[in-house]
Amino acid sequence: MDPRGLIDLEIGDRASRVPLALTLRYRPQGDVGWSEAQTINISRSGVLFAADGSLEIDAPIEMSLDLPIEVGGAPGTEVTCRGHVVRTILPPASDGPPVVAVSIDEFRFGLS
Repeated sequence: MDPRGLIDLEIGDRASRVPLALTLRYRPQGDVGWSEAQTINISRSGVLFAADGSLEIDAPIEMSLDLPIEVGGAPGTEVTCRGHVVRTILPPASDGPPVVAVSIDEFRFGLS
């Protein structure tokens, strides 16, 4: 655990992924409107989520989500992030949403 009481998700050189199903708000950087998605897993270095459409590789993206107390250390902890798309996985059939992997470039914590 780090000094702020947050769970330390970093193990070795790679951030450990935690399976969390959270509502994520995201938008391409500079867009006004937000889309909602469901996270699949999250770490200090990235987020994997089911999106409502595919996103271009390297596209800059903004994200916002409310962390559960077990992860955020306090109720109502909101994290806002900027990152870029590193992978989009299209479903084999049209029965599911695309899965998008985003590398987090910067983030900040706040209260929602």
